[in-house]
Amino acid sequence: DVSGQPWFIAASFIEPICGGMIALGLLTPFAALIASGEMAVAYFKFHFPGGFWPIMNHGELPALYSFIFLYISAHGSGSLSLDAVISKVRK
Repeated sequence: DVSGQPWFIAASFIEPICGGMIALGLLTPFAALIASGEMAVAYFKFHFPGGFWPIMNHGELPALYSFIFLYISAHGSGSLSLDAVISKVRK
């Protein structure tokens, strides 16, 4: 049983919290960077030992999500995010 291992315990907190923050656009660059790192760890820890290429080791989704979250982290949240609303209120 692997459900009590630290990787799964950390993922059970990171995924809903960061996923919700990204969906709402709240501290999006930070949350997306954390989610990207989690997906990279998932890929390299659990899929990479099965082969180098994601198509060979069934790690397509963790690799894809890692790069998508990294893009979101670099791009930031959009105009309909809570970050944008908060910055308008502060001005």
